Amino acid sequence: FDSDDLEYVNLFRGQAKNKTNDLEFSDHSVKEPFDSKNAEYIRRQIREKMERASVTLCLIGRNTHASRWVDWELRTSSELEKGLVGMYLYDPNGTVPQALKVAKAEVVPWDHERVVAAIDRAAKKR
Repeated sequence: FDSDDLEYVNLFRGQAKNKTNDLEFSDHSVKEPFDSKNAEYIRRQIREKMERASVTLCLIGRNTHASRWVDWELRTSSELEKGLVGMYLYDPNGTVPQALKVAKAEVVPWDHERVVAAIDRAAKKR
């Protein structure tokens, strides 16, 4: 996700913590600029976490498609042969990040049942 969408991301985080659903959400958001001196360290840390995951969910906001971190995370996830899913935070006609398009990832609106189903399908493809 792009940091501009933090309010909506926090709402999604809250939904994911709801014990009545079967969605496990681990947030590994980046706090450092992409080109910072710590960027390589951050990439290594994120990559290690991705290796333990089955699916990467991209929360798509207005500027997500332009984020270098999001692009790197999605491409890395794809290289690791992890499932990829996109979820629109706002506009279901918003701009999908190129890496999701290249991977032919399923992109769904913000609807719990559809998100969980898309994640299940992506996990089974791996």
